[in-house]
Amino acid sequence: MTCSVTILGARGSVPVSGSEFSRYGGATTCVLVRFGGQYIALDAGTGILSLPKAALRSKELSLLLSHPHADHLLGLPMCPYLLRPEAQLNVYAAPHGGLDAQEQVCRLLSPPLWPVGPKAFPASVHIRNLPPVLRLGDVTVDVLEGVHPGGVSVFRLEAGGKRVVFATDCSLRDDFAPRLAEFARGCDLLLCDGQYSQREWAKKPGYGHSSWTAAARLAKKCGAKRLRIIHHDPFRTDEKLDAAAAKLRAKNPDHDFAKEGEEIRL
Repeated sequence: MTCSVTILGARGSVPVSGSEFSRYGGATTCVLVRFGGQYIALDAGTGILSLPKAALRSKELSLLLSHPHADHLLGLPMCPYLLRPEAQLNVYAAPHGGLDAQEQVCRLLSPPLWPVGPKAFPASVHIRNLPPVLRLGDVTVDVLEGVHPGGVSVFRLEAGGKRVVFATDCSLRDDFAPRLAEFARGCDLLLCDGQYSQREWAKKPGYGHSSWTAAARLAKKCGAKRLRIIHHDPFRTDEKLDAAAAKLRAKNPDHDFAKEGEEIRL
């Protein structure tokens, strides 16, 4: 089975623009995973506005939301897939902040934040609570709750012998990192939060993010074949990310920072 992962957005907190963000991109978190002819989007940051034509033409698209913070939902109201009357978008989210999946999405897609709700779009939109194990055709999605203010879901997607783990907005502290390492063991690709340097992370213990150094340790511990750091700090320019990436690749050439538009074939 063909498996590929496309980084549509890798920025955290807020989208950014400008020449100093051209290589790694300024769109917020969205990753598209393709297993055969099946497409699964992970989070709906502004990166979802760049869904490729093949995904836009699909009759059905699944969207897994890690949590309802604005940077991970910001692209949903203008998602081009919603403009296709023959399309069906299936949204899944675990309850977070006392809100079920429907309530999380409708907090954004309702006045005064947005003029229309999910039923106003030409596409058919179905919003469901995420079970601990979800089966989407041939794909099995396992869920682990991470450490982040308000909660966050970590996803492990598996089909055809390929395994992808998506761990955004997670604090890789000692009480959680071992559980995540076991959850991600042997994955083909680990997409992991690494918003901060180790020095920055030490000063922000309650922010619910991690350092790229901690992400690299996790990748080594779980035996991930490849690592891509996601959720780049909005103030981290291409030049600064290049410098950090060079140090990361010097220790393991399969470790790198995610770049918007990058397609990883597994």
